[in-house]
Amino acid sequence: MESSRKDILHVLLKFLIILVFTISVTGQQPNDALQGFSNFDKQQPNQECVIPVLMQGQWYSYEDGKDNDHTIEERDMSEKGRCIQMKYHDADSVYRNFFFFDNGECKTCVALYYRTANVLEKKQSACQRSDREVSMESLCNEIEQEGLTLTTMFAKSPKFQNCRESFEGVWQFAYEYETKFTGRCNHPLSNITACQRPGTSFQIDNQRFTMNYRKCPEVADSFDYQYWYSCLGTWASELNGNRYIVVANMGENQDFLKYRCFVDRTDQPLLMTKSRIASCNELNSAREGYEMLQLKQLKSETVEPGCKFPDNFTGKWINTANYNSKVLINSTHIYELSQPDQGAAEPLYFVCKESRDRRYMVAKLGVGGCQVDYICYDFTIRHHNIIRWRAGRAFPRKDFRSVCAWSAFDNEAHWRYNTYLSANPYAIECPIRGKYQFTQDGESRLTTRIGPTARPWDPEETCSIWESSLQICSDDPNTIKIDVERCYSLDYRARPTQFKYDVVDYNLQCIGFWQEDTIGFLVTYDKEDAFSKYRCWVYQRQSYGTLFISRSARSACGNHQRPWSNSSFDGASVRLTLVENERKRKLM
Repeated sequence: MESSRKDILHVLLKFLIILVFTISVTGQQPNDALQGFSNFDKQQPNQECVIPVLMQGQWYSYEDGKDNDHTIEERDMSEKGRCIQMKYHDADSVYRNFFFFDNGECKTCVALYYRTANVLEKKQSACQRSDREVSMESLCNEIEQEGLTLTTMFAKSPKFQNCRESFEGVWQFAYEYETKFTGRCNHPLSNITACQRPGTSFQIDNQRFTMNYRKCPEVADSFDYQYWYSCLGTWASELNGNRYIVVANMGENQDFLKYRCFVDRTDQPLLMTKSRIASCNELNSAREGYEMLQLKQLKSETVEPGCKFPDNFTGKWINTANYNSKVLINSTHIYELSQPDQGAAEPLYFVCKESRDRRYMVAKLGVGGCQVDYICYDFTIRHHNIIRWRAGRAFPRKDFRSVCAWSAFDNEAHWRYNTYLSANPYAIECPIRGKYQFTQDGESRLTTRIGPTARPWDPEETCSIWESSLQICSDDPNTIKIDVERCYSLDYRARPTQFKYDVVDYNLQCIGFWQEDTIGFLVTYDKEDAFSKYRCWVYQRQSYGTLFISRSARSACGNHQRPWSNSSFDGASVRLTLVENERKRKLM
């Protein structure tokens, strides 16, 4: 009996030690500690469920007509409770996570989408009672169903971001409302001004912009007002191509009025909608919304020229270094209109400020931009239809010694000049002469151009011998004639047969050539080339009767393109090995 009492006391002593240790670690009251001890096996939180640091903090959202504040900690979320399980989405653990919460009354699955450092979006399932056996998968599957909308959450203490990705420059806008008034107010002084100030000691100057509304006399209920918006970040949707811009009016005390969202498209930045409330979810497109804006870039700076370009530079050109953008040059200005595959055209102005030898310091201005950069151009003498050039890096100040120093240019071992090609080229004599047979190797080989289909042919037309042909003859020295398949059959008199399908496939006009690093460069023009009318050929003679020549993948010569190149990695599409194939005839 006495030994059994000792055993009971020993067990009670162990229990008291564990209880005291639990109270000292967790800081709980004894009753709470006992309750937690009794439910330990039932509600043990998953130690691997850790909410990413980028999602933690104080957040605000506007849901169902009400203001809501959220607190997200390492393992907890306000009103949702403790995180007991989480799941990453396709290894994208920071930008989209699923969290399984339990607050003691019900369980909820919440999906959080990280958009910027100041914006989260969330979806959540219905709340299921905690005493029921509910799996995370079953609850989170509800989120994938249609009908659940995203809720935008804004940081209560935002970290402002540079506005360059959101708005840059000066934009005039016309505005109209879906319900506020009818008609469009297009006042010339309504503008968005987002000018960067490089080197400013006040970082906030580059993190906010002004939006000025002006009243139109002919539009009732239009108004005069100026907003100061701070930039909270931007992101693009891969599903619909929309770009979302989030701002905050820090002069407002109410969160409902502080946060706003703009939506435009990555390929159409001149149309935009603005949200009515503190949410991005009501905006589905750049054409329909509560407030619709139509933007137009304004030229905000004027720079007077201080020098002149060479007289033979004037005219229309294409810039092969910028996807064949259009270039117009006069005596003092270079105007370039780039047209990328995605997005609107980007006009740029370059004003000649100072020149020395072949170096020209120019002021670079973008339409809508506020900043003037100074760049140095190193031009070679124009020859044929080509201007070769290279540009140094941009400087904020006008100092010829710094801007046009040779150290400001790219001095890598394999640098090459870029080219302006004449938009209306004229043909010149080709640097190569003769008749050659060739073999080709590359990713985009030359093919025949005989009608829509090369075969079937007339059965009466037969050919026993085929050859390839590239020729530049004295009767037409300005044209390279390429025939991928040419009939070389002879009749009974040893004369070439007249094969009616024997048509030249490529007629390439030579428009310019030069040499760099003992390698020849040739530019041709082919108006029938659907991909690029201009092509750069790099060639070098290997022996008396053999040449290597490679064709560029587009109009620009590849930075690593060599005569033997045959892959897009080097900027080439095909390589030809030319072997002289002259037919000599003895005079009787």
